[in-house]
Amino acid sequence: MTILLIGTAVAAVVLFGDLWRQNPSDNPVESVRSALENQGEKDYTIKIDIKSVEIDEAETERVVERFIKGTIADRRGWSDKYLADHFLVVKAVYYTEYDHAQTTRSDGEVTMYFYLTQDVDSGKWTIVDNSGNVNWSENSSIGESVSPVIESNNPAVKSTEEQLFSYLSGLYDEAYSPYYDGLHYEIIEYEETTDEKTVTATFIWRMYFLGKGWDVGTDEGVEQMANEKLQAVVTVGEDGTLDFETASILMDDSGRGAPNYSIPIEEGFPTQLAD
Repeated sequence: MTILLIGTAVAAVVLFGDLWRQNPSDNPVESVRSALENQGEKDYTIKIDIKSVEIDEAETERVVERFIKGTIADRRGWSDKYLADHFLVVKAVYYTEYDHAQTTRSDGEVTMYFYLTQDVDSGKWTIVDNSGNVNWSENSSIGESVSPVIESNNPAVKSTEEQLFSYLSGLYDEAYSPYYDGLHYEIIEYEETTDEKTVTATFIWRMYFLGKGWDVGTDEGVEQMANEKLQAVVTVGEDGTLDFETASILMDDSGRGAPNYSIPIEEGFPTQLAD
């Protein structure tokens, strides 16, 4: 996706607090509270009412185990001991109202998870990322998916297009929900062929999202759209269900002319937490 081909620029925005204008504190709760209070000073914010801000130990454990340990920790140079002593997730619940002449952000109650690290020397806690209005715990849904209405010859089995849509929605929700709100998708220009037990589908995957001010500050809260031309090759069972463990889903990197499907979609997913 071209929307996040800005690499370390995004990381810098988050790390230096341009998105969340924060006042790092030796109390992680106060660091987050300052960011929320400063958010209330933005021109498009009419009201922000902070309901609660608290350290979430369970979510900290889940995020560390599921997302941070391994590649991300290695790239950041975060040892297990550092993560145990200097990484926290803080949960904030707040109500907001916005000036809709300036932003398309929705009014209402928001649940936000902030990821903080502590400077070993100063003891200050700083927000390095946030979840958006989602919870990365196993018991919650991530993002919003809007399914298209697709006819199926067998009402007991979803069509190939429906199954692809559902599978890709889950992948893109998990990859992009930490970076954008209001995610929803559609498939257009869909074509498929079947060869024995393999189906090959080509289509444009269209993602709609609300900016958070990371790409361009004025885009915060504005719905945007990104397209990616994809090819999916998947084994299909006798009952019509797709085996996604065998799936190859590639992006077209030709730019122009004949398609060249050669890049796994995961290589295009954002990795700001890892940079």
